[in-house]
Amino acid sequence: MAATTMTARAPVCAQLHSAPAQRASLISTPLRAGRSACGCFGGAVCSRHGARQLALRPLAAASTEVAAPAPKVESISVKDDAEIRYLTERAGHVTKHFPSALGVDDFMQRLEVALWGYGFQNDNSIACVNLCRDEVTHTLKHKIDQVFGSSFSTHGLGGVLTCGVTGVGAGLSHSPVCETSGKERYVFFSFPHIGIDSKGVVGNISRPGRAGMSCACGAVIKTLGDLKSEGLTCNCKQPGVHEPLDIEFSILKQRLARRLVAEGQTDDSVGKLDLVELTKVTERVISDDLNFLISKAVDISKADYAVVTGVQIHNWAEEFDSDEPNLEWVAPVNVYAVVDGKRVDIDLTQFPGLTPRQIRLLASAPDAHLPTPVQAMEAVCNTGGNSTLREIDPPYMYSSKEARLKNKGRLQTFAELTK
Repeated sequence: MAATTMTARAPVCAQLHSAPAQRASLISTPLRAGRSACGCFGGAVCSRHGARQLALRPLAAASTEVAAPAPKVESISVKDDAEIRYLTERAGHVTKHFPSALGVDDFMQRLEVALWGYGFQNDNSIACVNLCRDEVTHTLKHKIDQVFGSSFSTHGLGGVLTCGVTGVGAGLSHSPVCETSGKERYVFFSFPHIGIDSKGVVGNISRPGRAGMSCACGAVIKTLGDLKSEGLTCNCKQPGVHEPLDIEFSILKQRLARRLVAEGQTDDSVGKLDLVELTKVTERVISDDLNFLISKAVDISKADYAVVTGVQIHNWAEEFDSDEPNLEWVAPVNVYAVVDGKRVDIDLTQFPGLTPRQIRLLASAPDAHLPTPVQAMEAVCNTGGNSTLREIDPPYMYSSKEARLKNKGRLQTFAELTK
């Protein structure tokens, strides 16, 4: 039933287009079908705000009094693309060194879609994850677990693989078994990591509750310093020889020294090596070690598997508790699947990334990083460079920026009350 007159709140467009003093009057003004308060006709779309209007017009002026002009509010002009420009600048700090880098959410969603096409799903596969022991790497592990369920860990300092064939085999024996084909499916992840802070300083990372700047990866940074001061020759020891009180680090340093020599580095040239390059060398060493262990541990007659390697990048704020978002990246190097004994290489750039809205929705799931779906939806999430980026808080609650700032405010209140 069509109504010719009504008393209602003014159309949204009328409130948007009218001066502040007129808006209050429009709220209670009787309206009649025809031209709306902003000039839109019935059924038309207002060109100024794009919303379909009720096509109502005032019956009569609500008052002949002229309202006093509203006080002028000073505002700062901010372009609506400010967030995108900021995130693109942040992206540049990362992609300058790792051109293939994607935001961790974007990376995981593309990877999930790609592997799904080759039969790897969350309910029929087990993820075997090899990262550095540093707690900040759990940001990536948490994302992997969200897709594939609880993962089998082979972590080592700097990501060095020390678990051996038996260690890898143990993880494989936990895999689901397909009821129809009897096949098992494994997804191997292996990543060294590096910090590149919000200003682009390589090696830097802020840590919650710790003053000053920290670093990542500490093990690779120490290796770089040792190799520059000691040279490569003395560190190219016979495989199997290591320091009994520093097992993993000595293995990492020896593996990197031997690889650098094999790639043509000398005692003199290693002095020019930087952290980015040594991190890339670390990735090549770990990936080769993983592929060798897979060849010894996986029976391709009864299992399909996928391998995902690259570098994990922490692009965090200079100060953990500042307003700048902490961003996580993954720079994939090798992504491939072996199905029925045949290898297929996968280029994740050929898969479209999700929009910011889609990633926000996924991040609002009950098992996401942030404590509540509302906080997940409010986190920074937008386009930056060639990827969609979302603010990340590590999955250990004490590090939540919001929780820490609230606690500081509470302590400040108590301090004021006890003066």
